[in-house]
Amino acid sequence: MPESLHTRIWRETAVRQRLGSTVAVGATLLVLDGSVRYAVAVAAMAFCVWLAADAAQVAVGDYADHVVFGLLVFGFVAYTVAAAGPTWVVVLGALLGCWFLLDGIQHLRHGVTRNEVGVPYSHGGSPVTGLPKALLVRLAEPFLL
Repeated sequence: MPESLHTRIWRETAVRQRLGSTVAVGATLLVLDGSVRYAVAVAAMAFCVWLAADAAQVAVGDYADHVVFGLLVFGFVAYTVAAAGPTWVVVLGALLGCWFLLDGIQHLRHGVTRNEVGVPYSHGGSPVTGLPKALLVRLAEPFLL
């Protein structure tokens, strides 16, 4: 079955965006570290992670990428524990991984897509009060579903 032009353009644009992000990651690491091998390896891993998250989102549904990123954060936390890393990194990583997993699972469980998010993330007020309000609403969203 031939796919629509809209679907083909969206897929090609998404791959181009991922490739552009991959080049940006590699270039940043090359400038900061100077190792070509390290920059290419990390950029390739980032591209694979983004493709896995996109594939999960297409196969399972919107916000499945949050579950993938939550599991990756837990992998990073496990590596940090094994390498005897700082406690604050482990605690913050565990909290971040839990939030990503909870957010993804809750949105998938309730069938809420990004287009149907019921809470606007803009609040009236100055940047000093409006931005923290919007951030708190987004952080609390998995608990309010």
